[in-house]
Parts: sequence; structure tokens; C-alpha cells
Amino acid sequence: MRSVFPVSLALILVLTACGQQADEAADGPAEDAQETLGSYDIDPQSGEVRATHTDAAGVTTTMRAGETVEARLPEPFTVYPGASVTNTTRVEQGDGAFVTVEFNTPDEREKVVEFYRRQSRDAGIEPEVEVSAGATTTLGGENRERRSSFALQVTRVSALTEGQVSIASGFD
Repeated sequence: MRSVFPVSLALILVLTACGQQADEAADGPAEDAQETLGSYDIDPQSGEVRATHTDAAGVTTTMRAGETVEARLPEPFTVYPGASVTNTTRVEQGDGAFVTVEFNTPDEREKVVEFYRRQSRDAGIEPEVEVSAGATTTLGGENRERRSSFALQVTRVSALTEGQVSIASGFD
């Protein structure tokens, strides 16, 4: 069920910025030579992906993704109780954080949806989108005043509910 659009988007943005710097370096020294603005590496042991980028204004964005990355969501959101986390992606920039956690649980999909519906309301986000089709439910919303949003997608697969929750907080 892996819906990786939010993760892919964050990764593409970070890598594009890093790739632009690498392209400039490959063309030879520029008239306005600058220090390296970013880095990207993959830990050969864990497979964790790490990237950083500093833009022209000096704002640094970091990204970590992998099975061993801590699944720490912006408050008041938490990982579903008893769920097995299978992957986490965390992008941070200044006070902002974008976190996607993929997980599975034996609990029914409706129970997972209700858990995150309550958490979103606790965060001041009234779910604006809810779509159920077949074995999949998508739930999401945002609170522009609090600069936060969330999206949840859960699918019942055999005896497991597979889910992906994405929370953004603190971005302008």
C-alpha cells in the first residue's frame, strides 16, 4: 500500500537542491564560487538516507529516511499504539517539521482512522477530507493559522492494517 507521494516530494526537493550544487561544481569554478550547500549519503549498514541543504538565505533543511529513523511526530500526534513502524521520513527546516511514518497493526482500519481523527482535532485540525474506497480510507486536513496539516491513508490487507500518516508543522 505504500503511498510515497509526500515522501517522494520531500526527497525530490532536497535532492534537487543538492543536485544543482553538484552540477555547478562539475562545470568548473563559478565566478561567484560558494561553499558546498548540501550533502546526501546512505548509511551502508542501516540503509538510512540523510540529506542536508542550505539555501542562499542560509536556511538549512535536513532529511532522514529509513527503517531505523525515530518515528517522532509533532505534538499532539503519536504513532498508533502497538503499531509496528516500517519506515520513517523526517524533514526539518527551522521550526518546521514534516514527518511521514509508515506502519502496520492488526487493528481494524476504522479504529486507526478514529484514533487519528481524535488526534487531528486535538491539534486543532478539523479533518476536511475523508474518502473510503474498498479497503482504503484517506483522511486529511490543515490548520493554516497553526501552520499544520496531516494526512492519513490506511488499507486493510489480510489480517493487517497498513498505514501511512504524514504531519507537517511550522512551515510558512
